[in-house]
Amino acid sequence: MWAKVITPYCSFCHSTDVTPISRFGTAQLVKQYYCNRCRSVFEFVKWQREENLSQGKGQEA
Repeated sequence: MWAKVITPYCSFCHSTDVTPISRFGTAQLVKQYYCNRCRSVFEFVKWQREENLSQGKGQEA
């Protein structure tokens, strides 16, 4: 069974107040977002899951 997909959050300030700006980033695996709090652009892995984060995987933006 698949793990719950997590809500994208800013890799700089960890805010979830983000807006998607592009379906693809530097690779098809990531999606680009704009953080409305710190005004940064960042990439977030599309299929990142909570279980990966708890195991220390997928923490790079």
